[in-house]
Amino acid sequence: MGKKRSPEPAPTLPFLLVDGIHHMDSLEGMKALPDASVDLVITSPPYADMKVYAGGFNGFHPDEYVGWFLPYVSEIARILKPTGSFILNINDKVVDTFRHPFLFELIYAIHNPEKYARAEQTKMVPMYGLRLYERLFWNKGKFLANPHRFGDKVEYLFWFSKTKQRKVNMDAMRMEYDEKSVKRMERPLIKRFVRESGEEVSEYKDGGAGSWQPNPEGALPSTLIEEGAMRHVRPIVETFDEGTAVLLDNLGEGVLHAVWPTIGSSPHPSTLVTIGSETRRILGSHVAVYPERLVSYFIQGATDKGDVVLDPFSGTGTTAVVAKALGRRYIAFDISEEYVAFGIERLASGPYLSELQQETTQPSSEKASKRQHTLEDFEK
Repeated sequence: MGKKRSPEPAPTLPFLLVDGIHHMDSLEGMKALPDASVDLVITSPPYADMKVYAGGFNGFHPDEYVGWFLPYVSEIARILKPTGSFILNINDKVVDTFRHPFLFELIYAIHNPEKYARAEQTKMVPMYGLRLYERLFWNKGKFLANPHRFGDKVEYLFWFSKTKQRKVNMDAMRMEYDEKSVKRMERPLIKRFVRESGEEVSEYKDGGAGSWQPNPEGALPSTLIEEGAMRHVRPIVETFDEGTAVLLDNLGEGVLHAVWPTIGSSPHPSTLVTIGSETRRILGSHVAVYPERLVSYFIQGATDKGDVVLDPFSGTGTTAVVAKALGRRYIAFDISEEYVAFGIERLASGPYLSELQQETTQPSSEKASKRQHTLEDFEK
């Protein structure tokens, strides 16, 4: 008999990259990482042909976006562990009144790298078995009005992995039961089946508690990610420096209160914050910051403490801040020196660290009470 092989050691991450935000192109930064060394990549890359970003990136037309982004996806796929996940927050683009299909082209290219390369007559970019596990929709609660189009409140969240062994902490992503679901649980459970004769027969279990029970951790997560879906993500209350303009908004219920700088003063650099949907403009020049609670939801749902989380388009460092607060290792890259500096500052003294580090999960009634209390405080 041959000697029993000992398990291979886990890849060692470059010391200088772990637990840091780095001013560099992530395409080069990720090349310094070993294969299968990262547990989660979560990011919101620059959108197609929409905004001018700091650091010299002016975006790509949707026709060119897939060609630009595929090399990044290839590196992400290479460094993901077999149990790892890649969560991509992105949106499409309207061109000449039609929705451009480049996002679907991107998914096809990831699933079929050889066929896509032949069709486009380009060099194949390897995908290391990366495939789409789930497509989710983030309800931001807001949209820019257009008299000729439907109100677009959602963005895509594509969840990719390489194997069926992907890590999914389902309980950490459960949502609150709605009233109708709870009432349905009080009714008898009907099991229908058809005998060989074709006669349909129904069996009834006892109603009430003998029928079916709600899970104490909440309902199974939905593909629609919104406020009610984040049962295990603590609400965050932030204090703002004097002079910060705040619009307090309760999604569909309109603006509740606004606090503006006093006459003659200048707004603080963290300018405009909308509490209700938690979209925020942290730096005066930062055009697209995704909320801490959204990142927290997926970090809790796809990783465990001590796992490595990477954001290749870090912006103002939201992913790193949340990962650190939740006890994960983190790696982040951005080409903007300004954003990197601000992200490092947030890591040291960010307003969310203490809130996120509190591990106890509040029952939904307490969370609702705290949320209302927060709104009342701002109204005073």
